[in-house]
Amino acid sequence: MALTKVVLLCIQNKKQLTITHDQIYKHFCQYGQIDKILIFEKTQIWKVFLETKNKEAAQNLIKLCNNNILNCDTSLRMQLYPSNLENVTFSDSNFAGKDYSKQKEKRDSYNSTDDEQTSVSSQGEQNPNQNSIKNYQQNVQQSIYQYQQHLQQRLYEQQVLQMRLQTQSLDLQVPDYLNNLISNQWIDQFIQLGKLLQTQYLLQYQLIDNYINYIKQESANALMEIQNQQKQQQLQQQQQLQNQINNLNNIYTIDQQEKSRVIVAKSFDDSITTIDMLYNIFSIYGNIDKMVYQKDKSTLLVEYHLQKCADQCIEKLNNIMFQGQTLQITYSILQEITFLDELEELGLVEKTIYEERFIGSEATNRYKPKNSFIAASPNDTIFLMNLSDELLNIESIQPFLETEIVDYKFYEDPKQKHSCAIKFKSVEDAMLFLSKNHGKVMADRKILMTFSKKPM
Repeated sequence: MALTKVVLLCIQNKKQLTITHDQIYKHFCQYGQIDKILIFEKTQIWKVFLETKNKEAAQNLIKLCNNNILNCDTSLRMQLYPSNLENVTFSDSNFAGKDYSKQKEKRDSYNSTDDEQTSVSSQGEQNPNQNSIKNYQQNVQQSIYQYQQHLQQRLYEQQVLQMRLQTQSLDLQVPDYLNNLISNQWIDQFIQLGKLLQTQYLLQYQLIDNYINYIKQESANALMEIQNQQKQQQLQQQQQLQNQINNLNNIYTIDQQEKSRVIVAKSFDDSITTIDMLYNIFSIYGNIDKMVYQKDKSTLLVEYHLQKCADQCIEKLNNIMFQGQTLQITYSILQEITFLDELEELGLVEKTIYEERFIGSEATNRYKPKNSFIAASPNDTIFLMNLSDELLNIESIQPFLETEIVDYKFYEDPKQKHSCAIKFKSVEDAMLFLSKNHGKVMADRKILMTFSKKPM
């Protein structure tokens, strides 16, 4: 559950790839509003603070984006955690942080100058691509309307000029009675004036005709541009949809094929199951480096030291009944478990009270590093080792038996490290006995237990 509107993002980046603020913003902004991004650590695990709109948005981001991959790159695995920070703050000169809320304010200020040019998508969010296309169409339609008005005016003026040219005498002959009243020089000037007026009318007619053709061509170009914009938008939407399908296919393929030393086990009765009980069972199949038991989610993460141990665990324990629950075990998308203890000490991340942890060492390992082994599958017979002489009788072991047993057999050893096989009524009873008693001290001896390779 989110504590504040700030979320801690951890990105596994073993290849030390360059990751920008905009790449992170592009991935997460589709799930909600991201105001600020601060990258404060760049190691094999990049650590980033994301400031969302509110606490609910942060909680939704953790729910939807946990375990995602960045930029379709399987080496960039992401984990989201709640944070105690109320706000993400940094100076303008700090290039590790970027404030996207300021950029959004600038865009909102620009868009508010013309409310009619703002379109809202069916989900209630503004779509910049659709806005720009719609605004462009409105501007072009307005221009076409103005062109049509000019065209009507010019056609009217053209008709007027045609009437003038038809009524104007093209011969420009002077009447006979004027020849007797005026000089030849005046007559020549009159004829020249008439020719000039005729030329002016013809030039004006041609200009209007050219302008009409120009308006028609501009209208055709504008309509063609709108059609091209619509086709381009459709192609972009189809490409985005195809990219999303490809990303989902890639994630599905990766989840089906990629193995990990970390396994995920689910379906435990958290009211009675402890991390010690789970360690006693899962350590049978190999040495364990780390464990995280999330009781509120009935989920266990186990990081084995070797890949073959994780393979063996899934092969032998998956779909086995334990305390009335069927265990579901798969490979994790994580390649290692990170506790983030340093961030907890700084108060940046709060450790949940429902989470138990285990860190392995040579002292806790069941097997020596160079020893090869194949552990048995769960069965109804438990094999006890390192028994002392005092424990070579069933009465000494009886106080630890919570259920009825079917049979037992002791095996004496010259070095006084005796052993015993105990057969229970069911596999589930045998698993419960092992989970509670492996590693217990009896008669000053630490008793080791495992499933028998030869059930009785």
